[in-house]
Amino acid sequence: MLALTRRIGEEVVIGDPRKPMGVIRVVEIHGDKVRLSFDFPRDVKINRRELAEQKARQLHEEPTSPTSPTSKDAQ
Repeated sequence: MLALTRRIGEEVVIGDPRKPMGVIRVVEIHGDKVRLSFDFPRDVKINRRELAEQKARQLHEEPTSPTSPTSKDAQ
């Protein structure tokens, strides 16, 4: 794990610095809350940890393949 200290307006570059995959910027700091901006391609999924865990649980609970009626069920 990498831990960094950044100030408002400072950035963290992800990937090759010449052509980064994305950039994270510190936008605001209010008390114990930090507001970040993420500049990544649309196909890169970015989630807060609690939402990522919730989505993982939902995917785990969903059936792996949808059930389809058999010809016997359709009669």
